Amino acid sequence: MKKKNVISEQELISLIKNAILENIEKEGIDVNPQRQVTLTDKHENLVNTSLVNNPTCTKDVIPSIEVWSLFQRKSGGMSDGNPMLYALKKEKGYTLTNPKIVYKRIEDLCEQFIQNHPNMSATLAIPSTNQLNKYLLNTFKKKSQNTMIIDNLLVKLSVQEVDDYIFKEDSMFRKQYGAQYEQAYEMFVNYCSKMKDGIFRIHLIEDMKMRKVIDHTIKIADQFYGKYLSAINGKDILIMDDSITTGQSLREVYQIIADCYEPKSITILTLMSPLYTEDGEHLKNKY
Repeated sequence: MKKKNVISEQELISLIKNAILENIEKEGIDVNPQRQVTLTDKHENLVNTSLVNNPTCTKDVIPSIEVWSLFQRKSGGMSDGNPMLYALKKEKGYTLTNPKIVYKRIEDLCEQFIQNHPNMSATLAIPSTNQLNKYLLNTFKKKSQNTMIIDNLLVKLSVQEVDDYIFKEDSMFRKQYGAQYEQAYEMFVNYCSKMKDGIFRIHLIEDMKMRKVIDHTIKIADQFYGKYLSAINGKDILIMDDSITTGQSLREVYQIIADCYEPKSITILTLMSPLYTEDGEHLKNKY
């Protein structure tokens, strides 16, 4: 009598999931010459926006720390997926043709992340002046009943404070530029001239090499330090930002929280992931 092959329930679930992943339509974005961004199910170019393949996780940004992203940016094409981020921020003339679908997708992925991370006690926002970060925080607050939203603990340094840091003899800025310090500093001052309100904004430093050596841009607001001791110490903490370019801001905030408090764990969530190759070969830990 021929022996029957028996598989476990877990193996069956895995087979079903794999079958779905292999057959589901890919989802990405289209960008036309008028800078209009549209979610599409024809391909996954520029940004993978699928509900099945997202959120995604990497530990490449900060060693041993999980950095989750709702959407996976992919290399190739115009600005490596930034048009969607520009459209969401209403920058550089980019717009969304189907905003309701895009925002619904963000909310669904946010809910998916929350369901898989139910023990987050507090969510800390990286300080930002754009409305996208505020939208993400409000969405998270609406979807999660168990987490405290903390949006006033971290603040941006002033231009003068950042200037003082890079002027120091042992600053990363001086070490990087050495004999070219004066020329680099002149470029830095030119970038800072665009920061009219005196608040330092790292995204206005267009030179990516320079961004990486400006290592102090954020601080803890003194008046709120003690207020959140019990909310952070011994708890699972989430840090939220809209995207990752160099990862400098995320690393800085992580270090600030790790140095000033004693959380049980720190996890990071962004809207847009770091860049990956077309086939996503560096992508890890899909749901």
